[in-house]
Amino acid sequence: MSAAFERLVAFAPVLLAGCSTLSGGGPSAHTMREAPDVEIVNMTPGLAQAASQSATSARQAALSNALHTLRGPAVQPQYRFAAGDVFDLTVWSYSALPGGTAFTASAPAPMPLGSFTLAADGAVLLPYAGRVPLAGLTLDQAQQTIARRYAALRILQGPTATVKIASSPQSDVLVTGAVGHPVQIPWGPAGLSLAQAVTQALGDGSATLGQGDLSATRAAVRVSVQREGLPPVELPIAAAFEERIALQPGDRIVVRKAPVVEVTMLGSGTRKNGVIGFAKQPALAEALAEAGGLDNNVANDHAVFVLRKREGEKPVLYDFAWKQASALVAAQQFPLESGDVVYVAEAPIVSVQKVIGLLFQVTLPAQVLK
Repeated sequence: MSAAFERLVAFAPVLLAGCSTLSGGGPSAHTMREAPDVEIVNMTPGLAQAASQSATSARQAALSNALHTLRGPAVQPQYRFAAGDVFDLTVWSYSALPGGTAFTASAPAPMPLGSFTLAADGAVLLPYAGRVPLAGLTLDQAQQTIARRYAALRILQGPTATVKIASSPQSDVLVTGAVGHPVQIPWGPAGLSLAQAVTQALGDGSATLGQGDLSATRAAVRVSVQREGLPPVELPIAAAFEERIALQPGDRIVVRKAPVVEVTMLGSGTRKNGVIGFAKQPALAEALAEAGGLDNNVANDHAVFVLRKREGEKPVLYDFAWKQASALVAAQQFPLESGDVVYVAEAPIVSVQKVIGLLFQVTLPAQVLK
């Protein structure tokens, strides 16, 4: 069951309270205002502006916290070899390998042996040395292991080994989600930024951004960074491009495309009922406009309500005295939250179906559960 539907069910007793005395398709404005166990707030432009400023501050704080987390001190686990790792090997010695050109210098000389890949069993096959297990070893341990193996063969004088990692799948950055196909980006010595990773994964952008006017979409694109030892950190895609955010080896990036806020529109006073998604936090006026506006022939010009239920808090009914000009000003500023129910009561003179028909008609549960 979705959170939106659970909130709708929680408000059902409020909406049903007027059912036995009303013949309309929903509770009257009077019934809504008399609802028990609900805090009533008569909305004014001042309260709406304060709510808007609070919502803006909350968004800024959430973004600041996300950036602070991603820019925190890098806590990188010590590198250890794993299957699939590719490295370049150079052995240093005072003598050459059998068949090689004899050294004349008094100092150790390098002998590049080539590029090698750890097999599925975590071992690598080296010239003359044969199979050498390296999985689980650090870089220093691997170099010491290889040097000891060549020293044990007694074919080189005082050998030492230098290992340079060419690629490591365990360090690659994976970008998945709404990008078409998952993209695995190799980690390089120069590092990788979040903007670079997302840009490479988007390609031409059609899979994520779509075609046409992006300002008309109801879905917002957000980026979530999943890093070992930290909870997922999510931020808007604009911040991912605008801010300098350095990734760490092994980071996982999930690109999501979904509404930021979903609001349930109810009441015969609106032209369109159901759950409406928004790409940004909408004001009440925007939500009413998206629902087709008020039906002048049906809507009660005294009654527009916003029902809000937060976890662990008493339900709040925000009452907008729509007949007054101040309500229009407040509606332009009052920010809606996901799970809010916007209810527009009917004019008392209109006789329509009773409230159960409004709330539990066949189509509404299916819309809410999506």
